[in-house]
Amino acid sequence: MKKLFLFLFLLCSAFVQAQYNSLLWKISGNGLKKPSFLYGTMHTSDSRVLAMGDSAMSYFNSAKAYAMELDPKEALDMSLLSKLMMGKGYSLKKMIPEREYNILDSVVKKETGFSVSLFDNVAPVLTMTIFETSGMELSDAGGKSKKDVLDLYFHKLAKKKKKKIIGIETVDEQIDALNSLSYQEQADLLIKEIHSFEENATAGTDLVKFYLEQNLDSLATYDEDVQMPEKFYKALVTDRNMRMANRIAEFIKEQPTFIAVGALHLPKQKGVIELLRKKGFIVEAVRK
Repeated sequence: MKKLFLFLFLLCSAFVQAQYNSLLWKISGNGLKKPSFLYGTMHTSDSRVLAMGDSAMSYFNSAKAYAMELDPKEALDMSLLSKLMMGKGYSLKKMIPEREYNILDSVVKKETGFSVSLFDNVAPVLTMTIFETSGMELSDAGGKSKKDVLDLYFHKLAKKKKKKIIGIETVDEQIDALNSLSYQEQADLLIKEIHSFEENATAGTDLVKFYLEQNLDSLATYDEDVQMPEKFYKALVTDRNMRMANRIAEFIKEQPTFIAVGALHLPKQKGVIELLRKKGFIVEAVRK
């Protein structure tokens, strides 16, 4: 009897630990006439990640609309850059020690072709995004891809197929989330990212590995291990999860939609999957 109990305990534990084992999720029930599909993306043009997206193409094709975190038309608004400018007297170079700045400069040059000095008066969190993206790009086994990142890849296909395009969030909402920390706090977080990059050169590779395994649990655990100020995590992840879940719940009532958001927004109790379930929807994994 003890052995049977232990077996059942281990079985249940394994089930609990692997709740989020898919990138693709079907949303149905709660009065929906047709299901919608939620897909976790990664901001990289790694060819293997793009191939994962291709495996969901039949679900993408069946949808009447395509939703992504931000409509690229808004992102191309030139006022976006002005909202990220720090203003007179601020300088990224003055906020970061010289050694770390030189590391940052080499990575940014490799990623964008420009010196980091071009972003000297831009909020450090934007430079941090470029830095983090570079780490994932380098994990492509076949070298850097020149293709679009996955959500933009879907966007181009959606436009070609004349699907309705939905931006789940606005530019201002995303800017507010990014600017929830002071500029110096952003710079300090960027310094930590640079140190982490030095200490663990395989971090980007690990992230892509978990993603390709469709292991959102491990992605979430990795994310928890990253030391991020609580108020920044709340603004950048928790609050945005709630906003995205609320809006998804509305537009999927209007038409079946293929929804692409960053994979880290999906798992955990305060992730988009659980938030949609709490609203009465059936959200179940689709394994390809």
